[in-house]
Amino acid sequence: YQRRVREMVMSPRCLSGLVLWFTVGVAGLGPNNILFLMSDSMDGRVLDPTSPVSHRVDMPNLRKLASSGTNFIRSYAESPQCVPSRASMFTGRYTHEIKAWSNQIGLALVPSTSQPDAACRKFYGMQLCNQWGREANVTSTLLDSMRHLGYDVNLYGKVDVGAGILADPGEGNSTCNGFHSGPSISICTRSADIRRPTKPTPLSITSDTNNNVHPEDWRMVDNCVDFLARRQSPGWMLYCSVNIPHPAFQTNATWLKYVNESAIPAPRWVDEKKMHPADSYMSQSKNVWSQYTDHEVHKVRQTYYGMCAETDYLMGRVLKALEATGQYEQTFILFVSDHGEMNMAHRQVWKNSMYEPSERVPIMMAGPGIAKGREVSSLVSLLDVYPTLVEIAGGHPPTFLRGQSLLPLMSVTGPVEDDDDRFVTAQYHSNMGNTGSFMVRWKQWKYIAFGNTLPAFQSYKPQLFNLDQDPDELDDVSNQNPDLVAALDQKLMSRYDYQAVDSECKKNDYMIYKNFFAHEFSQKQLCLLYTSDAADEEDSVDLGGRRIIKKKKKKHTER
Repeated sequence: YQRRVREMVMSPRCLSGLVLWFTVGVAGLGPNNILFLMSDSMDGRVLDPTSPVSHRVDMPNLRKLASSGTNFIRSYAESPQCVPSRASMFTGRYTHEIKAWSNQIGLALVPSTSQPDAACRKFYGMQLCNQWGREANVTSTLLDSMRHLGYDVNLYGKVDVGAGILADPGEGNSTCNGFHSGPSISICTRSADIRRPTKPTPLSITSDTNNNVHPEDWRMVDNCVDFLARRQSPGWMLYCSVNIPHPAFQTNATWLKYVNESAIPAPRWVDEKKMHPADSYMSQSKNVWSQYTDHEVHKVRQTYYGMCAETDYLMGRVLKALEATGQYEQTFILFVSDHGEMNMAHRQVWKNSMYEPSERVPIMMAGPGIAKGREVSSLVSLLDVYPTLVEIAGGHPPTFLRGQSLLPLMSVTGPVEDDDDRFVTAQYHSNMGNTGSFMVRWKQWKYIAFGNTLPAFQSYKPQLFNLDQDPDELDDVSNQNPDLVAALDQKLMSRYDYQAVDSECKKNDYMIYKNFFAHEFSQKQLCLLYTSDAADEEDSVDLGGRRIIKKKKKKHTER
């Protein structure tokens, strides 16, 4: 018994907690605060000093934060789109578990009351919201847990989760409802594989001479600064979230001076005929399929990095405001983004892809007892945010969480690295992706698999990239490494049956189409939108709402 107790006390996790308790408690600082900073669409590589991408833009404030704490330089989103990424981070659970598949569906119910979120009820009605809520079974969010631990939680800026968060008393400064404009035709018909633009061209949303950029983010940061000036008593958690560097791409000379133009290479594009069909669909949907000059591509790319510089300045304003209050040393500071930005790589903009520019996110943290100047290359995920903050607050992370606390990796007594076999996964099921995509990141490898539920996508082969040798992910080596492909596929399957997940989401897409759009189309248009290859007999199987009749000799699809 004594040996077991001694081993438990000397474990890295226990020592990490003891160090945090000693640092905060013995110093007589009282309860600590949490400053949760968040941006949108920031490619995590811009804050990874080991990546050439970090040389493209100067970001002094966030790099100073990294040097004063621990920087997780290989961090990934659970799903590279705003609502599914944020909802999974706020619940600590996989996208398919919480049913927040896309920007048209956030968390349907308020955990504390089991009542539908107001936006969900407005767009989808009580019955559907209740159904999604029962299936998701979200019993608490990160905010609920932090309040339960005694924190005064205050939300400023973009939340985009649902769960009734915008209706919380006193949360009038939070924005984005987690359901956007409700049912989306471009999302629920994505698997029809209609190859046409669904977005404006990148150049049409790019300006490097806009002298009034992102006023809504500046106003929100003003509110965050005012909050810090008012709050002198400890025990608060401030979530301060801006929308940039989310497209449209808008900047000006003030921010372009932070951009190192000579360090921005023209992206290498694979020949259109050699692109993976999932990539070619995404490129066409994003309206990047036409020809662009090097100058045009460079304009988009440098404008995005200018927006990153502006984001850094705004985050710096909040950090300096915290210093001015005298509470900096007793405050844990976290900075993350929800996903990255393709920024013309792979003939794409926006996010939505499993490639590094879209999937990589920054995660860095500073505060009492956290190692300074540490760079951790262990693979981590936004799913790890929830258990980390709960453990830092002195609580026990709920057992339903899918992530792990990062505290052992950033404590001054903890190891710099952990289990070499650690891996992270991701999934995507929304617009500009015609079928589900899934990722496993392990050691130097990235494995990308696709949903093969419908016949049109059964030929979509998985991809394998060696990121140490091929950081731009241009050389698919899956054919040369069949055993590794099988092993990584098994790692993905150990988390969930990804083909079953793809099928479930496609059924949900079809249900939304049928309930909210089908009446607008003639039967002929419906058949054109939803067709299927032939199958062969004896029973029928429901695929996304279509009943495929299998026959022994004759083959057809009932439409």
